[in-house]
Amino acid sequence: MKRLVLIALVFILLLPHAQALQMLSGDQVSVDSPIDDDVFAAGGTVTINAPVSGVVIAGGDIIINAPVSGDVFAVGGKIAVNSDVKGKIVAAGGDIDLSGDAKNAVIVGRNVNIHPTTVISRDAAISGGTVSNAGTIVGNLTVRAENFYNTGSAGSVDFNKNGGLQRLQQLMNTFSILMTIGFLILGIILLTVFPAQFFSVTEEVRKSPVKNTVVGFLLILASVILVFVLAVTLIGFPVALIMGMLFIIALMLSSLFVSFAIGRKIVNVLKFETNDVLIFVFGFVILSLIFRIPYAGWFIHIVALSLGFGALIYTLQRNWQSITSSSA
Repeated sequence: MKRLVLIALVFILLLPHAQALQMLSGDQVSVDSPIDDDVFAAGGTVTINAPVSGVVIAGGDIIINAPVSGDVFAVGGKIAVNSDVKGKIVAAGGDIDLSGDAKNAVIVGRNVNIHPTTVISRDAAISGGTVSNAGTIVGNLTVRAENFYNTGSAGSVDFNKNGGLQRLQQLMNTFSILMTIGFLILGIILLTVFPAQFFSVTEEVRKSPVKNTVVGFLLILASVILVFVLAVTLIGFPVALIMGMLFIIALMLSSLFVSFAIGRKIVNVLKFETNDVLIFVFGFVILSLIFRIPYAGWFIHIVALSLGFGALIYTLQRNWQSITSSSA
């Protein structure tokens, strides 16, 4: 399910008319006037209060209160679709509520609630911890969940209760989705609060990708060995603890810089102007999709981490004197 959402997001971005998209970003994003076009939005809270042609949204809280004449693609912590959607709804998140109509629905979430006012004119496929359907599904309703409450109606119902391994896999998938959303929000925060430092590292990524990847990979191996050696000694354990924490933080941030570099490359190729936050979102979504390619995804993940880690270390080294002098 999560792959479908990511593929859908990238597909929309790479369509030939992508330049015509209305692109919005910020901590609080609100569409209060009708937009006769597709909307791509990213933010802490995204609210659609006026009719739009279609929406692609990544955010913490997503609220759709106005009709959508096309499709809805949404990834967020809480998603509420309170108005009608003429196309399909593809959503992944924590708590998802549907109160309006749609043609099809593909949903994965911790808690999924379909209200009595909802009519899905074709099929719905839902995976979640707890799924409640009080609406009308004209076609097939397919549910994979731990708990399923069906007080509504459907042409046919295919329900399988998640067992032990299935439940564990679902929890892992949900955790992966929430972690992905968390890293997306973290990247937006860092880009907004520390733009100069963020751009310094991404510029290093762009300038010397091969050198940074090789050096970064070797530094990652060396750091792991050094932390382990220090940890096995009583005297060096406190140092290993601090170094380990710093190493993990640097490693977690590494792919964020690579995401922005990829987003910038794509924007340059497509030749359209947008803001830095959406450039980061472009790259982040595409890199997240690439990471999920079977087998090759793990290798690409290692390369991205090495590239970002190497660029971060080179940037720190280049600016070490100014950092230490300013702190003094």
